[in-house]
Amino acid sequence: MYPMKKTILIAIGLFVVDAFVLSMGAMAFIMALGILFWFLPEVVLLKYRKQSPKVPLTKIAIYSAMIVAVMIANAANNMLAKSRAENLVVVIEKYHQSTGHYPENLEDLVPAYIPEVPTAKFAVFPTKFRYSNSKDTTLLLYVATPPFGRVTYNFNRQSWGYID
Repeated sequence: MYPMKKTILIAIGLFVVDAFVLSMGAMAFIMALGILFWFLPEVVLLKYRKQSPKVPLTKIAIYSAMIVAVMIANAANNMLAKSRAENLVVVIEKYHQSTGHYPENLEDLVPAYIPEVPTAKFAVFPTKFRYSNSKDTTLLLYVATPPFGRVTYNFNRQSWGYID
């Protein structure tokens, strides 16, 4: 049973790193490849040798649960970031209506409009909203899937988009 405890601890570690440090699903993707090209062939080989495939099948189940958990955590984190971004857009628009101009930075909203600038996600990085106010364009940005997948709200167009 010791190898299963080790497998569970590895899966938990991979989940934490992938869901809350990398926040992108890379480890889950690599593990899916491992299941496809390592554990499944091992099951077939053991069946061919008329041996029990219980251990690799259990590992497949554990790592598959980790993959699903990473996907759920990343989706939940991205929904949270989107919700927080939409709230920030409303607050920034209120600021604009009150003052006649957009704030220079998000800290200008504190404490009159919001108690503090929220983080986009529960992750190690990138978690901060980025805000840019220039002569031509005012943008709110957060990273949905690092290193790319940057979601933006353009205040001039009043529309959501993606940089990459």
